[in-house]
Amino acid sequence: MATIKMNRAKSAAAAISYALGKNRLKQDTKDWLIEHGCPSESLKNNDRAVVRSGINVSPTHAKVQMKVVRNHANGDTVKNQAIRIIQSFSSDDLDITKPENWQKCNDIGYEFARRAFGGSKFDDTDYPPYQIAIYTHVDGKGHKLHNHIIINKTNLDDNKQWHVENLNDEWLSFRDINDEVCREFGLKIPQERSKQVKKTISERELELKGQYVWKNDLRSRIDEALDEIQKNDISLEEALKSREVDLRRRGQNGISFAFIDNEGKKRISRGQRLGTKYERKTIDDYEQGIQQQRQQQQAGEPRNEPDSRGIHAIARRQAIQSVRDHQQHLERSLGEARSRADRIRKRKQAVAKLIKAIQQAIDRSLALMKRLRADFERRKSEMKRFRAKIRELDSIKSYQDLERQMRLATKNADQSKKTAPEAIVAVTLRDRLSANSSNPLIAATADMTRYMVMVDQGVWLDGQFEFSEREKRALVKATPEQLKKINGIAKREAKRLSGIVDDAVERQKKNTERLRAKNQGKRFRR
Repeated sequence: MATIKMNRAKSAAAAISYALGKNRLKQDTKDWLIEHGCPSESLKNNDRAVVRSGINVSPTHAKVQMKVVRNHANGDTVKNQAIRIIQSFSSDDLDITKPENWQKCNDIGYEFARRAFGGSKFDDTDYPPYQIAIYTHVDGKGHKLHNHIIINKTNLDDNKQWHVENLNDEWLSFRDINDEVCREFGLKIPQERSKQVKKTISERELELKGQYVWKNDLRSRIDEALDEIQKNDISLEEALKSREVDLRRRGQNGISFAFIDNEGKKRISRGQRLGTKYERKTIDDYEQGIQQQRQQQQAGEPRNEPDSRGIHAIARRQAIQSVRDHQQHLERSLGEARSRADRIRKRKQAVAKLIKAIQQAIDRSLALMKRLRADFERRKSEMKRFRAKIRELDSIKSYQDLERQMRLATKNADQSKKTAPEAIVAVTLRDRLSANSSNPLIAATADMTRYMVMVDQGVWLDGQFEFSEREKRALVKATPEQLKKINGIAKREAKRLSGIVDDAVERQKKNTERLRAKNQGKRFRR
C-alpha cells in the first residue's frame, strides 16, 4: 500500500537539489542492495534519483526551467515556491531490490501527479498546467521505494499560483487519487479508510516515527469513557473526569475536550477535529441510546422487542430530532446567507469608497497641476522682467561709467533729505501751484501744502508756520466755503506730494543698491 505526505517548500531549487541528489547516493545503501540481490550494474549511477521523469519540464534541468517560469509570472517573489509530495511504497507492493520496480514506482508517481494536478485518467494526452518533476529514491530509512514529486506552484496558463487554504483537506483528496492509481497498477489497498477518525499529516508522520501523538491519547481516553457509560450507570462527564479529561458542550452543536498530555502540556481539541465519531451529534445520540436501553430495562420490557407504545415513542422522538436537525440546518444556512450578504454589501461599500477616494485624488491632482502651471507662468514673466533689468544694467559700457553713476547716485541720496523742500516747491510749481501767485488764496494753499508735506517728511526746521500779510488778509476775507475748499485742496495735494517724495527717495536707494551690486558682481534682488 502506498502512502503520501505533502508539505510546502519555500525554495523550489533546494527541494529539487535534494530530490535529484547529484552524486549523493551513499555507499552503504549500494552495499545493502547488492547484499540483498540487486544487480551491481544497476547502481553505476551515484545520484540519489535512480529514475526521474517530468511533466512540462526536464527533470535534470527543472531548477532553471521552473525559475524562468516564476520570473516571467511574478518576478519570483512568492513565499512558498513549490509543493513537495513524498509517495512511499511498502516492500510487499514493490521490492526495492528489483530494478524493474524502480521504473514502475516512477510511473505510479507520474500518473498520480498527472491526475492530482489537473489531468484526466481517461485521456492520456491531457496534462496539468504545472511543471512537475518526479524522482525515485532507493535510500532512506526502512529501505522502501519512494518518489519525491516537486510541483512548481505557477500555473502555465494564467501565471497564477496554486493556492489551497487547508493542505490537510487537499491531502485527503490526493490520498483517494493515490489509492485509485495504485489499484490500477495492481497494488493492494487493504481497507477503505474511514472518516470517523481524522488524522492530519503531522500526526501520521509522528506515528510513522513511533512518537507520542496527544490526539491519539485523547481519543483512547474518550473511547474508554464511552465504553464505561454503557456498562455503568454514570454520565459521560464523570467517566471523562476520572480520566482527567474535561468535557465542554458549547451551543447547540459544539463540543470540546481538554486534558493534560504526557508531556505536561494542556491540550484542547474540538470534536470535529478528532473525527465524526467524536462530534456532538454522534456523542449525544450514543448517550440517548444508552438511556433508552436503561429505561426499557427498568420498565421490565424486552431489550430488543419494544411494544407498540415504545415504537411510537421512539418514532416520535426520532421525528422530533430530525425536525430539530433540519431546523438547525436551516438556521445555519440562513446565517451563512446573511453573513455572505453582509460581506458582499461591505465589499461594495469599500469599492464605492475607493472609487470616490480615487476621484478626489484625481481632482486634487488636476487642481495642483493648474496651480503649478499658473506658478510657472508667473515665474516665467518674472524671468522676462529680470532679463530686461539685466539688459538695462548691461548697457553700462565701462567701469568708469559705473563708478560715475554710483557717485552721482550717492550724492543724490545724501542730498535728498536736505533738498526736500526745494523738491516740493518744484513739484508744486510743476502742478501750477506757484509760490508767488497773484491770487493770495492760491498762494496760501501752496504754503499750507508745503508745510504739511515737510512736517510729514520730517524736514520742517522752523518753530512755527506763518502766512504772508497778503495771504492773511485774503484768508480773513474768505468765506467758509472757500476756507473749506482751500483746506481740502491742501490735504489732498500734501498727501499726493508726500507719496511722490517717498517714491523718489526709495527709487534713489534702489538705484544705488543695484549699481553697488553690479559693481561687486552680484545679483540684485527686488
